[in-house]
Amino acid sequence: MNAFRRAGLSLGRIAPGSRCALTDVPGVRVGHCTLISGEGEKAIRTGVTAIVPPGDPYAEPCAAGIFVLHGHGKALGLWQIQDVGELETPVLLTNTLAVFVCAEALLTWTLRRHPEARSINPVVLECNDGKLSAIELRPVREEHALQALEEAKDEVQEGCVGAGTGMIAFGYKSGIGTASRRVGPYIVGALALPNMGRLEDFRPPSPSSLSPQGGEGWGKGVPNPCSPQGGKGEKAPSPPSPAREEGPGEGSLIVVLATDAPLLPAQLGRLCRRAALGAARTGAPADTGSGDFFLAFSTTLRFPRDAEKIAVEPIPDRSRTMGELYRAAAEATEEAIYSALLAATPLMGREGRSPPVFRLSR
Repeated sequence: MNAFRRAGLSLGRIAPGSRCALTDVPGVRVGHCTLISGEGEKAIRTGVTAIVPPGDPYAEPCAAGIFVLHGHGKALGLWQIQDVGELETPVLLTNTLAVFVCAEALLTWTLRRHPEARSINPVVLECNDGKLSAIELRPVREEHALQALEEAKDEVQEGCVGAGTGMIAFGYKSGIGTASRRVGPYIVGALALPNMGRLEDFRPPSPSSLSPQGGEGWGKGVPNPCSPQGGKGEKAPSPPSPAREEGPGEGSLIVVLATDAPLLPAQLGRLCRRAALGAARTGAPADTGSGDFFLAFSTTLRFPRDAEKIAVEPIPDRSRTMGELYRAAAEATEEAIYSALLAATPLMGREGRSPPVFRLSR
């Protein structure tokens, strides 16, 4: 279970998958390579996170869609997804200055499997970890990205790992977060990399949106799931306040969605837009210096390279199922962002201090 569920919390009205993670979608795997070394101005607090679709994504690309809420970022590979609607490599997450070395790793990874390939569209998304890590030293190497790819597994490690190592969101230490929702026979999973916002932007989970797992919601006599003692009451918990920082709340937010629903590329793009609604519920501001990128792919709608036709039974846009999939994307994204904060642990950065860690308490 993710950190949010381990804290005894639940959110929304759609039930999660068995792990409440992106990897509840069958065959999807996640791997990390974490780089922590040095102190002071040469402190390295960074890494790479790999999201690997099932099967062979180059031979049988996954249907995919994107949404860019604000484009101040160095995302690579999204134009081809937008126009063609296919994901043909794993997705790598890393820091801003490591985008291109990670793209080289995806080329290497794909060419090892398909030496005949002459065109490859690597997909790399980034957030800037320069507040905690000496990003200008460019410590990420191709072998680190390949390590994340090779170590991908079906359990998602959250918190200060991989690309999440140097993240800060809403003034708190952040990291990798994940969640999922089950809609009939389908799963929608989300993996979030939050690195945005200031304290005044943050909208922490409130009693109106939370309930004890398996409970009926909040009210008199209902245990407060935000209280480690399981106390009673209706008052919202107050998180510890981080030190306020001057300047704009610049940063970025990356959300990757996976589903085993056979959605068309346009439907996956709309799924991404609903994920942005979930991010907004947490207070994500999409500021002028923010790169807010959302990517979704389907593991069951594939486009084999030698196929002339694709036989698929689409889900009607106006169906109840499609509406529930949209809601699932919003709920899973919101929970994944909160889980990224709850899973984070203190980590001393280049200025000799650690951002405060967010915890729900009275």
